[in-house]
Amino acid sequence: MLFKQLVDSTKPSLDLSLVEDLTSLYEHYGIKYENSLTLYQVQKHLYENIQDNLIGNQLYRAQLFTLKDQLLLTHFIKSEKLQPYLGIIEIVIDGIRNRDDTLNQSIPQLVSLEYEDKWRIALQSAWDLTVISPQKLEYNLQDLERRYRRQFVVSNSAKILQSEGCEVHIEDGRVLIDESQARNVANRIEADIRLLGGIEALKKLFELIKPCHNENQGRYHLGRTFNSLIEADFPSIPVAYLLNLSVKYPRKQIMVAVKSPNKIWKRILNISIALTSILDVQAHNQFALLFHSTDTILRFLQELAIYDNLFCLIQLRPSDVPKMIQGLFCGFSETIQHNLGWTPEQAAIIAEKILKLAEGKLYPVTFHARQIYNLKLNIGKNEIDKILTVYSHGVSSVNSNFHIPQDLSQISAKNYFQHKPLIRLSKDKYLLTSSSICSPAFYEAIVSELRAKVDSKINDKLGDKIEYFIKGEFSRRGIKFNCGKYSETKKGKVDEIDIVVETSDTLIFFEVKAKPLTRRSRCGSDLNLLLDLSNSLLTSQIQINKHEISIRKNGSISLENDSICNLNNRDIARVSVTLVDFGSFQDRTILFQFLGNMLLGNFEASDDVNKVKKLNDKLDEFKLQFNELIQIDPIRVNNPFYNCWFLSVPQLLILLDNVNSSDDLKRELWRTRSITTSSLDFYREYEYARQLAAARNSM
Repeated sequence: MLFKQLVDSTKPSLDLSLVEDLTSLYEHYGIKYENSLTLYQVQKHLYENIQDNLIGNQLYRAQLFTLKDQLLLTHFIKSEKLQPYLGIIEIVIDGIRNRDDTLNQSIPQLVSLEYEDKWRIALQSAWDLTVISPQKLEYNLQDLERRYRRQFVVSNSAKILQSEGCEVHIEDGRVLIDESQARNVANRIEADIRLLGGIEALKKLFELIKPCHNENQGRYHLGRTFNSLIEADFPSIPVAYLLNLSVKYPRKQIMVAVKSPNKIWKRILNISIALTSILDVQAHNQFALLFHSTDTILRFLQELAIYDNLFCLIQLRPSDVPKMIQGLFCGFSETIQHNLGWTPEQAAIIAEKILKLAEGKLYPVTFHARQIYNLKLNIGKNEIDKILTVYSHGVSSVNSNFHIPQDLSQISAKNYFQHKPLIRLSKDKYLLTSSSICSPAFYEAIVSELRAKVDSKINDKLGDKIEYFIKGEFSRRGIKFNCGKYSETKKGKVDEIDIVVETSDTLIFFEVKAKPLTRRSRCGSDLNLLLDLSNSLLTSQIQINKHEISIRKNGSISLENDSICNLNNRDIARVSVTLVDFGSFQDRTILFQFLGNMLLGNFEASDDVNKVKKLNDKLDEFKLQFNELIQIDPIRVNNPFYNCWFLSVPQLLILLDNVNSSDDLKRELWRTRSITTSSLDFYREYEYARQLAAARNSM
């Protein structure tokens, strides 16, 4: 490693005796002085020397952290010498950090390690700082494991995989194992699940996550958990991965004699945790979720997507399934009945009855078709069978291609939970694995059926249906809203407000986008992730920006429906709405960092040049809007996205449980405005905020 060679070829320019004489120390470095002499001034001089020699335009500061990870991992895994290299790199990182004297200044870049003369001068200053403060090179094993817990945990996982026959490589601060060896380990996990029995494995897994289930919301809170020391409880159990493996073998009985099921289950957990934790996508403390800049934001977004994909699952409150099916598909009722032989209303009723069978049961539930027939639903047996077919996988096809692909991060990229909610065990017997986890697939199963047999462009037509559905839910709760087109008389352009809710002191603009987070994005594909977030969050915020600029300039917006939306000195809130959950990306701290970094640069890519150009055009428009809004409202510059939210329809429905007016909506929306536990799980954050409010009110 070039960095180690540079450190080894450099020495301090002073010895300990010189440190004890400040006058000589000042003269050694040529530091001017008049009265008092301080060691702090000498240290400041050395840090400035590091800065002056290393600031450049080739190496990002984030790459120094990668270098630091490389040193730690090779030490923990391969027992390679750690000091003085760790102490020196930390001094260099500190020196560069001190250069950031304003919040608005971007992370500086450094000269390449190829500029050896500059690096040697900087490293000599770092060496001198170790002479002045010898503790910078001191450490003990316990302190090292505590300070670098993330790298230590990843290293332990790598050692477990080594014991399973994997050859471990460390490149760019990451642990890598050969694809074929990873597949062998994954096959052993799968073999153990097959031996234990998929249903038994599911029961054990659901028992494990049972404490995470929230009765009020009818779902599991599987987000990140931090203790009082702001450290994460990790490594996490890859719940999504294990669920998808278990449903490949949906049987109850163990087909061979197994003496110790608990021992097998423990082995499944240990190896699956090791296999997924080496990806190093779990934040080790709350600060790891904050302060990302242009050189770290993309990798951070990828890590969020992969973590959600492996350790969490998209869920939906079961009671919301029927209303969403009816609300979103009722406009296609005649077409569906003509082409498929059933109606959305019937599909909603069947979904409701199936989920009712699993009510209060936090384990896999089986049922027979005759149980649905016997409910006397005024739906014919033929229609029921057709709907059950739409909702179910054949037992032999469930996740048949679910395995370890080339990229470990994709091991739960394609799974049954996202496509169909049921598994057909026999001619008339069905399995529902989990009501909340399987609930989103009722909607997706219908969409897939329509896309395949009725209208290949059905997704493009759902945007308006989502708006109508939200408006209907608002109306039922006494929320006053407006919507419609308006034109800028000077520019002649026509824009459209999806929904604007007028409260006593705030206008809340809602912009709805049907664009989901695609499978490739959930795997952490950088370009796909950027495009999906751009086409949902960024595009909707750009649209709301237009409304805000117009109403702030003119004081009102005259809609084509002859109504007028007046500002009246009210505040403006901005809510981007998607149909399905985007996971961690809908947390406000992530929203702030994504939108903030979109103001700072553009993207380059050798592939999909046209898509990247469109993305950059969108970013340019976003920046221009931001500059215009700052001119109108200068206070905005300090916290430009504080009044922004990124919600899904299921999240909005949870909020609406406690709403009976426009002002109620604002109150519930504001609950998560300033409070966070850093779980990156909206549902958990909202429940926590409500519990805090209830506790305050009871005092």
